[in-house]
Amino acid sequence: MKKILKKINYKLFKNRGIFYPKFSDKWYVYHQKKLRGSREEIKTRQKQYLPYINNLPSSLINNPFLEVGFGRGEFLELLSSTRLKNIEGVDNNYQFYQSAKKKGQKVYLADALEHLYLSNKIYSGISAFHFVEHLPFPQLFDFLYMCSHKIAKGGLLILETPNIENLQVASITYHYDFTHVQKLPSILLRTLLEFFKFSKVDFLYLNPMKNKLIKETDRLLFGAQDLGVIARKL
Repeated sequence: MKKILKKINYKLFKNRGIFYPKFSDKWYVYHQKKLRGSREEIKTRQKQYLPYINNLPSSLINNPFLEVGFGRGEFLELLSSTRLKNIEGVDNNYQFYQSAKKKGQKVYLADALEHLYLSNKIYSGISAFHFVEHLPFPQLFDFLYMCSHKIAKGGLLILETPNIENLQVASITYHYDFTHVQKLPSILLRTLLEFFKFSKVDFLYLNPMKNKLIKETDRLLFGAQDLGVIARKL
C-alpha cells in the first residue's frame, strides 16, 4: 500500500480520492440499501402520489413521464400501474441503470440536468424523489427552469425532499446522505416554483416519526420526515 501511495499524485488524492471513483456507484447502492429503507417501504410511501398521476388530463397520457434520479426504481414500477403509456427514467448511477434495464424499463444513463437540457420532448410530468437537495442552488434553479419549460400544460412536477421543519431530520438524518448539498425549506421551494409560473403548489407532510402529534414540539421533533411537493402547470 505504501508503494502504491508513493506513486499517487497527491492533488488527485486530495481532490477526488483514488479509490472512491471506482467504487462510488457500488457504495451508493449499498448506502441506499442500508439507510434509505427497504424497497417495499419506499413503494408504500410513494403510492401516496399515484392519485395525482391518475388525475392527469387524458390528453397527456401518451406524453412521456420522466422520473429523475430513479435509483432502485420504486417509483418507475409504481408508474407502470397507472394510465401512463410512456414512462422514462434517468440516473447517473451505472448499477441502478443496469438493474432497471434488466427489468425492461426505459431508462437513460446520464446526468439529469444534461438529459433534460438536450431533450426535445414535452412531458406529462416529471418526478424527482430526494434529488433536489443534492443540487447546488444554481443547478436547482436550472433544473426547475427546464421543468417549467418541458412539462405540458396541465402536467405535474412531483418533488420530495427531507422535511427540515422536523428538527431531527434537519440536524441528524439529513446528514446520513453524504451527497446532500443544501436544505430546502418549503417557503423557498414555493417561491421558486411560483417564479417559474407553476400555478398551483401543494405541500404534503409525509411519513411522521410519531402518528399522534399533540403539541407544537411534537411536530418539530416527531413530525413529517419528508416534504412532498405537487406543482401543476395550468
